Amino acid sequence: MSVLSFVRSLFSAASAAKAKKGGRSRIWVIGPMPQPLNGQTNYNRHIVAEFEKHAPVTVLPTGGSGADKIAAALVLPLIILFSIPRTDHVYSSPPGQNGLWLFMGCLAALRLKRLDHVIHHHSFRPINLGPTWSARALVAVSGRYQRHVFLSEAMRDRYAALYLTPELKARSFVLPNAYLFFRQKLAGAVRTGPITMGHLSVLTREKGVDYLMALAERIFARRDDFRFVLAGPVRDESLSREILAFCQKYPDRAEYLGPVYDDAKDAFYQRLDLFALPSRLVDEADPLVILEAYGYGCDILASSTGCIPERLRTADRIMSFDLDRDTDLLDGAIADLAANREAIAEASRAHIEAMYRRSVAQADIFFHALEIDPPRAESTDTVFDAGLDPLSCATKRA
Repeated sequence: MSVLSFVRSLFSAASAAKAKKGGRSRIWVIGPMPQPLNGQTNYNRHIVAEFEKHAPVTVLPTGGSGADKIAAALVLPLIILFSIPRTDHVYSSPPGQNGLWLFMGCLAALRLKRLDHVIHHHSFRPINLGPTWSARALVAVSGRYQRHVFLSEAMRDRYAALYLTPELKARSFVLPNAYLFFRQKLAGAVRTGPITMGHLSVLTREKGVDYLMALAERIFARRDDFRFVLAGPVRDESLSREILAFCQKYPDRAEYLGPVYDDAKDAFYQRLDLFALPSRLVDEADPLVILEAYGYGCDILASSTGCIPERLRTADRIMSFDLDRDTDLLDGAIADLAANREAIAEASRAHIEAMYRRSVAQADIFFHALEIDPPRAESTDTVFDAGLDPLSCATKRA
C-alpha cells in the first residue's frame, strides 16, 4: 500500500464513521495495527475484536513503514479534531520507543478536542529506564483527559510513581493479557519419564537462551532424570551455532525443535513438566508464554522482569541469574516435580484459571468505565491490509 493509499484509507474510515451516526457511542482505536505483526499489534487485533462485541468500532492505524508513520502523525490529529465527536471514546495504543514522539500530535489533538482517551501500555521500557523524556511528554501533552491502562497492578504503581499524579493514577485501569489470551486446555495424559524443561520464543540472548544452556549443563552433571527442549526461530547465527553444538554434545538429553506452530506447538507443551523464561528484555511486560505454559499444566521458572513476579504460581520460582543459586533452584523444582508431578500440573492449571477470572473482573471495570453497551452484532469500519482481518477472540467472558 502506497503512502497516498494509506492516507486515503484513514480519511475513508473517518468518513464512513461519520456517515453511520446513531444513538450509540463509537470506539475509535488508534495505534500500530496490524503490520508488522508483533506483540503489540497482535494484542490490538484481539482487543478490536472484543470492542466489536460492545460498540461500533473504527480503527485508525499509525502505519507500518517509516513513511506511513510520518503521514499518520500529520493526518490523524486532523481526523481527531474534525471527525471524532466528543460523545465517542478513543482507545490508543501508542507506538513504542522513538515512535512515541510521532504520536504526540494525536495526544495534543485529543486534549484540544477535550476527548477522554485511553492510553494502553504494553512495555516496561519507560519503567525500567525511567523516568524517560518521552513518557513525561506523553503525560504532559495528554492533560486532564488521559486515562491509562496497565497490564498489572505493579506495572500501574511503578509507572504512576514515575509519571502520574494521584488523580491520574485513580483514573487508571488494569487489564491483564489473560483476559484476551487465556485458552482453556484439556488435561493431557499424565507425563512420565524424565522431567522435561522447555523454552519457546524467538530465541535470543536477551531471552536467556545461553543462560538456560549453561544451567541445563550443570543439572546434567547432577542427575540423569532431566531433559531440555528449545523451540522457536533463531536469527542470531552465533547463538544458533551454540544451540546446535549444545544439542550435539548432549544428543539424548537436549533437543532443538526449530519454529513450532499449531499441532507441533501443542505437542511441545504437552511433553513439558517445566517452562523456563529467564528474560532480561527491557520491554518485557506480561509474556503470553506464561499463560500458555500454565494452561498446559507446566510449572514455571522465570526472571523477575516486568509483570512476571505477579504471574508466577509461587514466589520461590523466581530466577536470580546467579548460576549457583539457580542450579539449586532448578534442582529443587525437578525434585518437586518428580515427587508431585500430577498435583503440580493440576495446581498450574488451577492457577491460570484463577488468574483469568481475576482478569475478567478487571475487564468489567474497564468496559463499564467506557460506558459502552453490552455485546451485540455490529459492523466495523477498519483499515486492515487484505488478508489480515482481526482475530476473533475465542475466550468467552464469564
